Amino acid sequence: MKKTLTIILLCTINFIVAQNNDEIVKKAKEIEIKWGFKAKNKNIITLIDFSKSMEEARLYVVDLKNNEILLTSNVDHGSGSGTGATPSLFSNAIGSNATSLGCYVTLQTYNGMWGYSLKLDGLENDKNSNALKRNIVVHSSKRMYSKFSWGCFSVPDCNANKLIDLIKNGSLIYAYQ
Repeated sequence: MKKTLTIILLCTINFIVAQNNDEIVKKAKEIEIKWGFKAKNKNIITLIDFSKSMEEARLYVVDLKNNEILLTSNVDHGSGSGTGATPSLFSNAIGSNATSLGCYVTLQTYNGMWGYSLKLDGLENDKNSNALKRNIVVHSSKRMYSKFSWGCFSVPDCNANKLIDLIKNGSLIYAYQ
C-alpha cells in the first residue's frame, strides 16, 4: 500500500511539472508569434515570470524547435521594484533601478563590472526602450552588493555563463508578471 501511494504521488508530481512545462512552452510560442520577427535566433526564447518569488525558479529558457525547457533559474529583480520576494513596481526610467517588463532581444556578450555579461535591447517603447541607456544586462549575481539588482536580470553564478551562452546573439527575452 505504501509503495502504491508513493508511485501515485510521484506520478502526480510529474504530471503537474509536465503541465507547467507545457504552459511555459505555449507562452514562448505566443511570444515568438508576436515578436519573432525581431529575433535572429528564433529557436530560443527566455521567459521571466515576475509573479513568482525570487526564491524559486522564474526564468525559463525554451527551445521552440524541440518544445522543451533547456534551463530554469532564479533571477533577481531591481531594488527599485521593491525589496520583497516579488516586485511591486516596474519602470523604464533612467535611474529607477527598477526592473522593466516586456520583450528584449539579446545582443553581444562582454566582460565588465559583473563579469561575463550580456547586453539587451528593449523592444517596447512604453516598457523597456531605455534598456541600453540604463545598461540593463544579464549577469551573475556573484559580485552583487545585495540580492537585488539595479534593474538587470542577475542569476546565480552557477547558471550565468550557461544561460548567457544559450541566449546570446539575437534571441528574445520576455519579462512579465
